[in-house]
Amino acid sequence: MEAPLQHRPGRNDAERLPPLYDRIRYDARLEAEALQRLDDRDLSGCRRTFSNLLEPMDFSSLEDDSRPVVQLLVDVLQKVNRHVLRGPRHDAACQRRRIELIETFARVRGADEARERFLPALDRLLEPLSAGRRDTHPLVERAKAHISERYSRRLSLSRVAETLAVSPNYLSRLFRRETGMTLTSYIQQARLNQAKRLLANDERSISEIAFQVGYQNYRDFYRNFVKYEKASPRQMRQMLAEGRGR
Repeated sequence: MEAPLQHRPGRNDAERLPPLYDRIRYDARLEAEALQRLDDRDLSGCRRTFSNLLEPMDFSSLEDDSRPVVQLLVDVLQKVNRHVLRGPRHDAACQRRRIELIETFARVRGADEARERFLPALDRLLEPLSAGRRDTHPLVERAKAHISERYSRRLSLSRVAETLAVSPNYLSRLFRRETGMTLTSYIQQARLNQAKRLLANDERSISEIAFQVGYQNYRDFYRNFVKYEKASPRQMRQMLAEGRGR
């Protein structure tokens, strides 16, 4: 019999969103949704959600200091950059895009100009996914489909390889070559994407959600959530709730 899930709250669980978000009407829920759409390779939905995020932003309370807004928008684009160009084979390109973003936004003259430059910069970041894209290896597509169907169960590289009747080493190399990430990381992100949906729309406890998406203990869920989302599950739930309440 498996041990019950144990909730171990993080030290920063009680932190609230930065006051700047309220001042400029920045909807963190839409940021999370856009990045999730990017993970799902819904590029048009990602761009549309970011557009919905930018449109209502209000800079009238900033007075003469727009640097926090510029830095915030650059930070969001850097997140997109890391989502698009993942894995060791893309590291050099990711770092080049990182410097390009810094140089581009270092020259802006205010928050309004930073907002105007955001979507063109986003389009450039999404180019590797939208232009000249070749078909993915059929075995990788089958692995993704299997993970999508069974992420809530016990799942590992060896189990997926056994289902597809290939060796784990071959599947591991192929999956990383085709996607820029390990199959294990893909499993974790599939689970965490579903966890974010449940955190936004479900009243169950965080421990129950962890079990629902395939984790056998809260500690592993918490560690992976913070690793990939850069926030605790409780912080994410609060961020999504506050975004809905605006």
